[in-house]
Amino acid sequence: MSDLNFVVRKGDEGWVIRSQNALGESPVGPRLAKGTNFPSEFGLKFSTKFEAESVAEKWSEWYHGQPYLKKKRKNKYLA
Repeated sequence: MSDLNFVVRKGDEGWVIRSQNALGESPVGPRLAKGTNFPSEFGLKFSTKFEAESVAEKWSEWYHGQPYLKKKRKNKYLA
């Protein structure tokens, strides 16, 4: 499973959803979809923190439900 999380941060024009992993935070964008459908209808900028947090949960459910995250990978090399 991926270690990616979605966090809510205060932005210049309200609250913004960003992706966060071990390497830091970055904006949410189409690269997260990796060939699947990117749900731009969720939105990324909100006027209230509560609204942003509830949509961040939707982003998390969508991302962690992607087929490429559910596939079990076989080890290419045997030790």
